[in-house]
Amino acid sequence: MCDIIVLGAGVAGLTSAYTLAREGFTVTVIDAGAGPAEDGASFGNGAQLSYSYTDALASPSLVANLPKLLLGQDPAFRLTPNLSPRFWAWSLSFLANATQTAFERNTVAVLNLAMESREQFGDISQKVDFDYRKVGKLVLYSTHEAVRKAEVLSHLKNRYGAQLRVLTTEEVIDREPALADYGHTFAGALWSPLDEAGDSLLFCRNLRTLLEDDYGVRFQFGTTVKALRSQAGKIVAIATDDGEICCDRAVIALGAWSAAIARTVGIRLPIWAMQGYSITVPAMRGAPSVSVTDTARKVVFCRIGDRLRIAGLADIGGARPVFQQKRFNTLLQAAKEAFPNAGDFSGDVNAWTSVRPMTPNSQPIVGSSAITGVYLNCGHGSLGWTLSMATATRLAKCVVEHERIRHDPCRPELKATER
Repeated sequence: MCDIIVLGAGVAGLTSAYTLAREGFTVTVIDAGAGPAEDGASFGNGAQLSYSYTDALASPSLVANLPKLLLGQDPAFRLTPNLSPRFWAWSLSFLANATQTAFERNTVAVLNLAMESREQFGDISQKVDFDYRKVGKLVLYSTHEAVRKAEVLSHLKNRYGAQLRVLTTEEVIDREPALADYGHTFAGALWSPLDEAGDSLLFCRNLRTLLEDDYGVRFQFGTTVKALRSQAGKIVAIATDDGEICCDRAVIALGAWSAAIARTVGIRLPIWAMQGYSITVPAMRGAPSVSVTDTARKVVFCRIGDRLRIAGLADIGGARPVFQQKRFNTLLQAAKEAFPNAGDFSGDVNAWTSVRPMTPNSQPIVGSSAITGVYLNCGHGSLGWTLSMATATRLAKCVVEHERIRHDPCRPELKATER
């Protein structure tokens, strides 16, 4: 088949390259980093493959909590108003998705994607090593009311294959004895037996090797994409800091930076950055064997081999995100209080921060665009690692169909779509 350039070498970009290469495309991947997943959310995410915990961010409960967020009274979630018209447009769309009906619709849509991805991660784990573990996950709730609401939502999710089950405090500790020493009380939990774990950075590095060795995919690292060029509604080139590259097919998979690049050819993507942090320390005897999510504190704990990954916080609305020691200290303190014996916090804690590309409805944007030859695989929010295999497969199907239409003069041109 024909050439196609994938912009971005995080999990979304590399899985896109994988599914496209399997379809016979000649693929080149361009990224600003020195290697795969070096500059974005794929480097140090929560490591959980959260197939069952797909709750949309926009919800009635979050709206009810807005005054507290705006006043900075929630240490885990910080909302900073931004003067940008794009932020207010995104915010209005977000609020429109915060009804109960929209919340359930968006949660189920992402759940369906996650279940598709789960099947494919099982397959690719036979080809790529990434500390893949089928461990399940416990989602902790601090109050009985929170448990009740989670149980109601679990009934909806279970209709789509989630297999969630509510556990009492005693049942939680039976499932994961390390939680007997948890630093906070909890009223119960949801047990997600289908959820898994893995190292996304290792996945990206080893997937690169597979792509080069088995599919001839080319990589161009250390190259920053500045803009796309189009003529007569079709892409013609990619402008980089190393000059222009002629191109008539490209996939935008640049995470939180996708919207800025798409705007250079008039494509408006409803993506806003949400910053998060993570810590990686040596796991100790008190580390949990299953993945754990503390919903009240928005912190996740996940073992990766002999390490413990702790990730959390959600900062949205501010200017271009930078590492803030005060916010990182909030996460570090939360980790120490919750699981003091789970990891060795005395040495290098491998501090990391990046941004998740959030859409108002929490659904990723996958498919064609208004510019012929420009395809999209972005806006995965905090579930990019989880959804990556499914969105890449959907992308490849879209590209194949569009290329058939472009080269078949007997068929009408397919109308370009944007979610």
